Amino acid sequence: MDPAGPERPGRLPTGPHPTAGRSSVSIPRWPGPLLSVIGALLGIGGLSAQAMAAQGRLQIQDPALFGWLALLGAAIFIVGLLYTAVRQLRVRRYLPPERYRGPSVLVLVLLVFAVAFMLTAPFGADAAALLMGEGELTFLGAAVLLVATQVSLLLVSWLLVFRPGALAALPSLPGRDPGGAIRAGLGWGLVAWLGATLASAAVVWLLERIGFNAEPEAAQRALELVDPWLVVVAIVVLAPIAEEVFFRGVVFNAWLREGGRRWAFIGSSAVFALIHLSVVTLVPIFLLGLALAWIYHRTGNLLAPIVMHAVVNGISVAFALLIRFDVVRLPV
Repeated sequence: MDPAGPERPGRLPTGPHPTAGRSSVSIPRWPGPLLSVIGALLGIGGLSAQAMAAQGRLQIQDPALFGWLALLGAAIFIVGLLYTAVRQLRVRRYLPPERYRGPSVLVLVLLVFAVAFMLTAPFGADAAALLMGEGELTFLGAAVLLVATQVSLLLVSWLLVFRPGALAALPSLPGRDPGGAIRAGLGWGLVAWLGATLASAAVVWLLERIGFNAEPEAAQRALELVDPWLVVVAIVVLAPIAEEVFFRGVVFNAWLREGGRRWAFIGSSAVFALIHLSVVTLVPIFLLGLALAWIYHRTGNLLAPIVMHAVVNGISVAFALLIRFDVVRLPV
């Protein structure tokens, strides 16, 4: 990190920038999208065929072949995205250092999903046990399912943004006042947890009124089935670090430099909510994302949203575990 850089990300220039000319790179654009489309078609086709074989609608001697086809498609998809990301890095390295010089946020998000899928694919039986209660959930499978997305977020952030220096002049992680950032995260974390809880209750109430049955998401099922220490490490410790590094450290700063504050706040919060893949928590997590972006922008220190996020997750996990072990009983 450049010590002469600005104390707060909001002081960086924003708005449109001149793009590099065609002569700036010699690598063609078309292989990346082509490989990504081929990989996506193979992956979706393999998963669809595997599901049809499991339901008896497709007769084949070895349905596992479709699983390997899906993995092959995911690998080709990742190669295509990496090609696109490397090309974008080469094009944007000619931009001024105060601009975002990394791959597009869409490419980064798709890579996170693809890498997480590759990590969890060998643990399909554990996924079925966690999501549908079918079979036995192993400790290794539970661990991989809980941390795969977080590992993908950190890997993609480091490999394609921080290592090539795509976000120059960011404030260092400890910052000039780490104690103040931690205190701000603790205090606002309590407020954010209360607000997120009330928003979740309101969303569930509205969905029930229109006849929508809200199914518990994977994280909620994990709180009921997985070893408590594994849940604490994955949800209270690793998730806040990985998600804040990616959504506030990368996405927020990238869009702040290229689109301004409004796009950075709304865009990073929307992606943060969408990646959780839950209709019930979409609005509460979007609001939480706005709060996390606000405290990061206010303090200029990534420690603040990390601690705030950990407080929100920690309180929720604590209540869930107390209920799970009958320490606290909710009225029926």
